[in-house]
Amino acid sequence: MADYIRYNNKNAGRNLPLSDDLIKRLAYLQDMGITAEVFSGGVGENAGALSRSGRHVHGGAGDMRFHKEGRQLDWSNPDDVPLYQEIVRRGKENGITGWGAGPGYMSPGSMHVGMGNPGVWGAGGKGDNAPAWLKAAYNGTEYDPSTDAVAVAQKAQPQPSPVSDNPLVASVQAKMPDAKPVEPAKPESRNGILVQAFNKLTGNDYQVPDTILGAKTDSVMKGFSGLGDFAKTMMESDESINKQIQAAARNSGRSSTPVELDFTPTAMLKRKRRGSLSGLGGYLA
Repeated sequence: MADYIRYNNKNAGRNLPLSDDLIKRLAYLQDMGITAEVFSGGVGENAGALSRSGRHVHGGAGDMRFHKEGRQLDWSNPDDVPLYQEIVRRGKENGITGWGAGPGYMSPGSMHVGMGNPGVWGAGGKGDNAPAWLKAAYNGTEYDPSTDAVAVAQKAQPQPSPVSDNPLVASVQAKMPDAKPVEPAKPESRNGILVQAFNKLTGNDYQVPDTILGAKTDSVMKGFSGLGDFAKTMMESDESINKQIQAAARNSGRSSTPVELDFTPTAMLKRKRRGSLSGLGGYLA
C-alpha cells in the first residue's frame, strides 16, 4: 500500500480501495509531504445511486481529506488554499480529470478526486458552483482571493478548531457544544414589591438607584422606616388621649357627643398604612 494513501472508508457505502491507476497518478502527494485520507472510495457497478455517476466504480475516484505534518488541511482556511491548488495542478498534469470541492458540496477540506469526464464542480455537482480557487488551479489561471466572494465571506467568519487526527480526541471535539459568552452578573435590585409590580404592569424596568440626593439608598430607607415608626407611636398616643377625654366627658354628663382631639404635629405625620410602602415610612395621606 502506498504510504501517501490512508483508508478510512471501511464502514462507508463506497468501501472499496482506489484503483491502482489512480493511486499511481497521486504519487506526487508524497513529494509534497501530503497524505490523502480516503473516506469514500471505490464501489461496484450495481450499487444504485452510489455508482450512478460511474466515477467511483472500480475505484476510479475517491472522496478524501488531506493531511500535512500531522494537521488536516482545510480549503476554507486561506493559508491552505495554495496547497489545494498545487494538488489540483499537479494532479491534472498526471492525468486526473475530475475535481469537486467547495461550500455545500462536502465538508470543509474534503475533495472529490478521480477520473471521468474532465471538469470541476461544487455544490449540487454544478460547475458554476466550483470555488474560484479550484477553477483557477484547474484552468491554469491566476487566482485573486480578494475577488473571491466565497473566500472573503469565509475569512470574515471565525474558523472552527481543527479536527484532531486522534479518533478519541476527534470524537470528544464533535460532541463539545459551542462556547457561549458569559453574561455579566446583574446588579442586585433594590426594588420593593410596589416597584416590581409597577414594572410588571407597565412593562417598564425602573430601578431604585444606589443613592438618593447623594446619600446611600439603604441609609435613606432606614431613616424613612424610623419616621414611620415615630408617626405610628404618635398616632397611638393621640388615640389613647382621645379615649380618656371621651370617657371623662361621658362621666360628667355634660355632653353625649364624643370628643376627639387632633394634635397638629401628630396629624401631619399620621398616615394610613398601604402594603409594601412600610419600607418608605409606612403611611400615606
